[in-house]
Amino acid sequence: MIKLDVWLTLPAGVVVKAGMLAVSDPDFRGALQGQFRYDPEYLAAPDAFPLDPLHLPLAAKIFDADRPHSGVHGVFEDSLPDDWGRRIMARRFHLGRTEQRVPYLLQLLGDQGLGALIYVDQGKPMLMAPGVSCRHLEELAILAGKFEADPMSVADDELSILFQAGSSPGGARPKALVYDENGAYLAKFASTRDHLDVVGLEAAAMDLARQAGIKTAETSLLMLGSRKCLLVKRFDVNPAGGRNHLISMQTLLATDGYYNAGYRELAEKLRHISAAPQADLGMLYRQMVFNVMVGNTDDHLKNFFMLHDERGWALSPAFDLTPNIGSNQEHVLRIGLDFRVPDLKTILAEAPYFGIKRQQQAMDVVAEIHEVVSQWKSAFNRTGVPEKDARAIGADIVQRLKKSDPGV
Repeated sequence: MIKLDVWLTLPAGVVVKAGMLAVSDPDFRGALQGQFRYDPEYLAAPDAFPLDPLHLPLAAKIFDADRPHSGVHGVFEDSLPDDWGRRIMARRFHLGRTEQRVPYLLQLLGDQGLGALIYVDQGKPMLMAPGVSCRHLEELAILAGKFEADPMSVADDELSILFQAGSSPGGARPKALVYDENGAYLAKFASTRDHLDVVGLEAAAMDLARQAGIKTAETSLLMLGSRKCLLVKRFDVNPAGGRNHLISMQTLLATDGYYNAGYRELAEKLRHISAAPQADLGMLYRQMVFNVMVGNTDDHLKNFFMLHDERGWALSPAFDLTPNIGSNQEHVLRIGLDFRVPDLKTILAEAPYFGIKRQQQAMDVVAEIHEVVSQWKSAFNRTGVPEKDARAIGADIVQRLKKSDPGV
């Protein structure tokens, strides 16, 4: 059995014990049984809040995880890195297949995860730096490329800095958590398998989203020698050096593995959880429309987070917006009743689910975003996207803009 104390880093930088996880050894089928209970002192604190507002309400009871594959509630798995980060952990600690289960990974993760939660066997944790200094960015980019090409070619001391740099939810591409005197960032590197300038395309899409009135994480595009790197400012680390707790929409919707979900389901969760539902619903609608027009088909549930601060729960800034770099024309999330690219009629028909009752209001939002995304060529030029890549991606964007053109 694995037992872990779960600590919560508050926005002011204070670390408090939130509760305890206990996960039994796998049974003969490999299933895990896990439980969580809040610490009595945490429950008694005036500023206590539920780590998961839907599945872990503040109560003096034992909560069964009922997730036999992982053994823990989804909010704790949200702390773990994505496929990229898990591969680094497996190589760093020489983990066999059975040792790569979620509870074991949380035990090794400690305080290196995204968000405000820390996992320790015993004792009070120390609040560590949020990643690796930006001075090591070029070194990290080189090591990431080396690891991606051949994980066994990376020495243990090199793996140490890659592990310290951590990773985040959201995909298998190389990335790292870094910081400087101005804040903490998610650094996104080019992949050795890229056939397009993915980093430049994402930088352009994030810039377009800001122009379209979408609340996005701050970004900056850097050159590391001949390589591009996109720095995305972390919204779970605040200026005081503390943390803001995060929970993914995948956890809130209680979905695992393959799922069938749509933007309507996200909107419904916002109504129940958000401290400012009207503003968050309007922002989610904007992001949905933008994803349609720019071709961000990889709009999965791990790309939508709720962020907790002193005001309560709010939709996090957008942080992973990339035009479709593959051949998949269907969105991961349904828009209306379909996953295919919607037309203007469908986009407008969705507006009432986001609290937008007047069609003219929805039309104004669509027209505003359409005008911004129509400037995709200029955005691609600003981020140095090669002409051949711009033509390849632009062809899809043009077709999407035609389907959703409010002037037609």
